[in-house]
Amino acid sequence: MIARLAGLALLVLLAASRTTGEGTERPLDRLKHIIVIYQENWSFDSLFGKFPGADGLAKAGATVSQVDKEGRPYTTLPPSLDNTKRPPVPDARIPASLPVAPFDLAPYVPANQTAGNPIHRFYQQQYQINGGKMDGFVAWGGVGGLVMSYYDATPLPLGRLAQEYVLADNFFHAAFGGSLLNHLWLVCACTPAWPEAPADLRAELDASGRLVKDGDVSPDGYIINTAFTVNTPHPAQISDPRHLVPSLTLPTIGDRLSAAGVSWAWYAGGWNDALAGRPHRIFQYHHQPFAYFATYADGTAAKGRHLKDEEDFLRDLRDGRLPAVAFVKPLGPDNEHPGYADLLSGQEHI
Repeated sequence: MIARLAGLALLVLLAASRTTGEGTERPLDRLKHIIVIYQENWSFDSLFGKFPGADGLAKAGATVSQVDKEGRPYTTLPPSLDNTKRPPVPDARIPASLPVAPFDLAPYVPANQTAGNPIHRFYQQQYQINGGKMDGFVAWGGVGGLVMSYYDATPLPLGRLAQEYVLADNFFHAAFGGSLLNHLWLVCACTPAWPEAPADLRAELDASGRLVKDGDVSPDGYIINTAFTVNTPHPAQISDPRHLVPSLTLPTIGDRLSAAGVSWAWYAGGWNDALAGRPHRIFQYHHQPFAYFATYADGTAAKGRHLKDEEDFLRDLRDGRLPAVAFVKPLGPDNEHPGYADLLSGQEHI
């Protein structure tokens, strides 16, 4: 199944020649920098399913079949929807009634254009996965047949890098749903509790465990969808502080690196402008996971030391001042997120 749900991470290892005191070189001793570039919301198969030699679309098997919300098999794909419009409308660029199978999106929507944005939320993704059958993506994806589309990224910028280096073809995102929870798992390996979350932010389930009302917090008080930190930056339109996540006290990979004496930074596109109160129109506040934690809260020295702008990354890289570990989060237009960003711009940005 090729639903476009997972974040895309690019790991860059920069090596330096070095020997031990005994004169023998160990492979890990050669690593001087680790750079993690975190893009958005494409599964492996939706970009690299056609990559030569990869465990890709050719092995999709029975997971290609899709059923509607009542469990009835689709005989053809429903129309692909553009859910950036309100209400969603059929995307006239994409033929209707395509076969129930993966289809190449490029002939209809070139990689430098945008299309709809499949639903990627905590409970809905579980319905999409459907106990491992992987047959609920069309029914629960919110974009009709579009969720069965893919690009062959082999000739695109990241595909060319993959041909030269290593491609992880069995890499999966950490948590059901969207960006915030997966960013938190990247830096904390945690699903944080928010026991004081107000009722209007909580999801509601019926007696059988089915979703009755969606929300950003689970009924038992865990952050599962898009909620925003009490720390800056966060959306200015949230005027009720009860709707902002209190600073989290769980340990992060940043804490572990600092404790081990390893230098690191999180570099985010548009960060400085967002801090100054002039965010880019599609700056994504919930893509800044360290800002949710007390160690990096407003007024702390650690926030200024470790949370930086992507422009700082480029300058540090150019000037030879890059920390040992660098996380890079591109700004919205460059992060490849379906719906508001196109694929090619993000790949060229990297």
